[in-house]
Order: sequence, then C-alpha cells, then structure tokens
Amino acid sequence: MRNEKFKTPNTFNKTALFLSTALAGAVLTGPALAGQPVGTRVQKLEATIIELQRELDAVKQDQAAAAAKPAAELPVIFKGGPSIEAADKSWSFKVRGRIEADAAFYNNKSGPIDYNSGTELRRARLGVEGKVFTDWQYRLEADFADASTDTGGNEIDVKDAFIAYSGIKNTKITLGQHKTPNSLSQLTSSSDLLLTERPLAVEAFNHRVTAGGDYKPGASISYAGQNYTLTGGIFGANFAQTGFSGNDESWGPAARVTFAPVNEKTAVLHLGASGYWRDTGGNGNVRFRSGPEVSTTDANRLVDTGNLSAESYSSGGLELAGIYGPLYAQAEYLVASVDRSGGLANADFDGGYVTLSYALTGESRNYKNGIFSRVKPANPFSLKSGGAGAWEIAARYSTINLNDGAVLGGEEDNYAASVNWYPNDYLRIGVDYVYFDANRAGVNNEGSAVVSRVGVVW
Repeated sequence: MRNEKFKTPNTFNKTALFLSTALAGAVLTGPALAGQPVGTRVQKLEATIIELQRELDAVKQDQAAAAAKPAAELPVIFKGGPSIEAADKSWSFKVRGRIEADAAFYNNKSGPIDYNSGTELRRARLGVEGKVFTDWQYRLEADFADASTDTGGNEIDVKDAFIAYSGIKNTKITLGQHKTPNSLSQLTSSSDLLLTERPLAVEAFNHRVTAGGDYKPGASISYAGQNYTLTGGIFGANFAQTGFSGNDESWGPAARVTFAPVNEKTAVLHLGASGYWRDTGGNGNVRFRSGPEVSTTDANRLVDTGNLSAESYSSGGLELAGIYGPLYAQAEYLVASVDRSGGLANADFDGGYVTLSYALTGESRNYKNGIFSRVKPANPFSLKSGGAGAWEIAARYSTINLNDGAVLGGEEDNYAASVNWYPNDYLRIGVDYVYFDANRAGVNNEGSAVVSRVGVVW
C-alpha cells in the first residue's frame, strides 16, 4: 500500500508536467507563428502535441514496467543457519550455534575414582556474528549447557564477545573476549576436533579459568601472510572468573607464530610455536589438572596440582602437523612453569600428544591461517543419490607429568581411537574409545571409556 501511494502522485506529477509543457509550448510558439496562416499554425501545434503525447506514453510504459518488476530481495544464505549480507558486502549478519550431546560408558579397572556412566549435553551454544561498515566485525556467543560452565551452576557461559577491525591488509585487530593465541589443539574449534576432548596437557595448561589460555578478554593483533601467521596480545581473566581474593585481576601477554613451507589443497606441512606469561595479580593461584579425556566424568580429575600460590606462571608449546591427501598428523609438546610465592621452590611440568587420522572416503582436512578444520564430505549422505558422507578414523597418544619436587600432581598416559561420520557439512556423529592410566601420589587409577557424540554446528 505504501508503494502505491507514492506511485500515484508521481504519475500525476509527470503527466501534469507534460501537459504544462505542451500548453507552454503552444503559448510560446504562438508569437513565433503569428505571421503564418491559421491552418499552418494549427498543424504545427498539433504536431507538437502529438510528439509530447508520444513521449508521455513512453514514460507511462517505463513506469508500468518498473512497477511490474519485483523489488530486489535481500539475499539470505543458509549455511546451517540464516546468513544475510548486503549486495556490496558492506555489512552482514549471521546466527551461529553449536549443539553437542555425549553418552559415556566406563570400565573402571582400578583406583579410588569410580566414574559413572551417563549422558551429558556437552555444548549448547548460540550467538550472532557479522560485519558493519565493511571493515568491522563482531561476535557474541554464549554456552547454555551446564557441562561447559566453570562454577557448576546453571549460569550462561560467555565465550566470544568481541569486535575486530580488518581495514589493514592481512591484519586483524580484536578487542574483547576471544581465544588467546596458544596451542593448535586449543585454537581448533570443538566441532573440528578428531576426538571428543582435547589432549591432557592442552586441557591442563590452557584452561580458561584455572590456567592461562582459551577465552579471555583482551586486545590482540594478527597478521596472516601467504604461508605464515603472527599473533600477539594482552589478556586479562575470563569473564566467568569473578573475585580475586583481594588481588588484582590476573593478566599477561600471549603470542603464536606459524609457518607452512608446504601449503596446498591436499598437502600441508605446518610448524608452530606459542606461549604465554601471566601475572597472578599478587599472591594469586594457578592450578593444572586434567581428566580421562572424556567430559562426562563427574568433575573428577585424575591428575591435579591443586591450587599453587604463585606470583606468575608461564607456558609454551611447539606444533607439528601435516596433510597428505586423506592422511593427517598432528603433534604438540607443551611445558608450564610456576614462579611460586612465599619462598617455595618453582615448579615445572610438561606433556604432549601425537594424533593420526585417515579419511576413508578420501577427503582432506582443511587448513587456513594456521588452523586445521574438519573434512567436508565430497558426497553428502543421501538415500536418493547414494552419497555416503565422509568417514574418518583417528588415533591418539597423550601424556602429562604434573610432578615436580614437593608438587605431586600426578602422571597420566592415555590411548584413544575414534570413528567419525560426517553426513554433511554441519552434522557429526562420532565414537571414541579411551584407555587411561594415571598415578598420583602413589595411587593408581586405570580404566577405559567408550563415548559417543552427536553434534551439529551452523
């Protein structure tokens, strides 16, 4: 109705304009034709009116064609969820999310920790992201699953909450809560992991609340070259970490560098190094701990240093990974050091892992800006077309040592294998087998678990 109201006066105005022009033409040409016979003057005036009427008819036809043409629609793209983008790409808006549900079954062989079998909503994330004025990006995402929270309550756990500027070539400046640039496995999205959980040392040294990595508020700048990346920033404490026992909020720098001397679609060689240093805010604490690489664990940890009073602490790691067709390999070695307060001796810990995977259906994992992501099925699952989706197998060995001097956090070795099925780009169904063997202060915990996960990401 609103368009019709505007069209009617517009047509009337243009018609009136032409009629006025015709009348003005007749008046103006009158004196010029005054010396001619009446018949001649009438013929010329009639010819002028006919020409003006022809032009008026052409205008009416153009208006009718414009009215019949459908209005340009705002493009809406569905990539698992709705994504809207301006035609000139100056702004965009996307709804993003992730749901992962687990079921774990334990066989406790020995030790005082008796893990209970059960189910768990591991992640239930919902958020938005996009860009404005071409060079500015934003993202806000929170997790509603109780399994992801840090205090055991039912609060919403904020993950990403940042704005970023990318108006400088190959450069991105980010302000707000986002992942610190530490560890290849930690920076890999949970939806792209080969197994359901991250390796022991990665979890222990990069926990977002008890240690120095993962999601933290801060400012960072990253540069991505053709086959290398450089990232650095200053970060505070995770938004979920409230109250600092009279101390200042912990803070510190973090950085990562990667280099890919081979960087092709189905052949990649990746080298990387990262690290962070943290000030605890004055006689604060740090804690390194890890479970059996299965989330459904009743919150028990097999290795745990407990709270270590510290003035500062640091962690660093080396990365090696590669793609060769459907074959993928990834390994990291990580260390952590605690500068303890109160005259206590410093403590040093380490750990690492090696992972191998193979895509049975021939796809390769993807690589961009120093991060690997999941395989995308060449033939998505379909009963009509016969597509099988993508099938992948993986195996991993991981280890951690949290013993040093008087600190007896324990040692643990894990062996794991998985089978993953990707029906399409958004769904993943996987089954892991994990064997864990931990010893802490002379007490051994040994057992195994089978865990399944159904996940969707958009």
